[in-house]
Amino acid sequence: MLVAVTSVKSGGATTFAAALAAVWPGEPALLIEADPAGGDLGGWHRVPDNPGLASLANACRSRHVDLAEHLTALPFGVDAVLAAAGRPQASAAIGLLADTDPARWAKERPTVLDVGRLEPASPALPLLELADAVLVVAGGDVLSLLRVSLAEMPVDRARLVTVGRLGHPREELAALIPVPLIAGMPWDRHSAEIIAGSRRAGKAWTWVGLPATARGLAASLTRQGNSVGGDDR
Repeated sequence: MLVAVTSVKSGGATTFAAALAAVWPGEPALLIEADPAGGDLGGWHRVPDNPGLASLANACRSRHVDLAEHLTALPFGVDAVLAAAGRPQASAAIGLLADTDPARWAKERPTVLDVGRLEPASPALPLLELADAVLVVAGGDVLSLLRVSLAEMPVDRARLVTVGRLGHPREELAALIPVPLIAGMPWDRHSAEIIAGSRRAGKAWTWVGLPATARGLAASLTRQGNSVGGDDR
């Protein structure tokens, strides 16, 4: 299964995508940084971004791809394909990647794409079209929800994931926001610091807070993916 995670404005897409990958049921999910603004995880954890997204994109164009050659094992238990921190390098690699068929990896291993902020000319937009599910992460406050209501969603499979307390009653959201709300996540500083590399991950870190709530969503997405197992993507 291929799941794309995005945001309208700094909505914590990277943190949520990493937490989702960390708790995916069954086989561990792969996390791919595909944010045209540049990757964060390499800098946060002080590890090189090569091999990573750039080497993977080049390999896809030239030969059979062995994903293991392009992965970095992050300290909080997730295998990731890291993007360069610079926008030009990351954008170029994403453009190359979008010209290949990344959806085929999801047949072998669940894959979570962190595509960063939704922008009209983003080179990551073709990746959203390939995804089985597109999760739009936003704060639950009134201003963040307003931005979501005004944003143009590139695919009809987009679903909203809020972080923090909702600024509107849940039953009113359908009339305010065109993107269906699929899950509400707690604001969790502890997990955010683990993913950002400023706190060490304990053995049980995925069983509380944000990861614990994301686990239920991951299980739901897995069931939906299994129910459409005939899809060739």
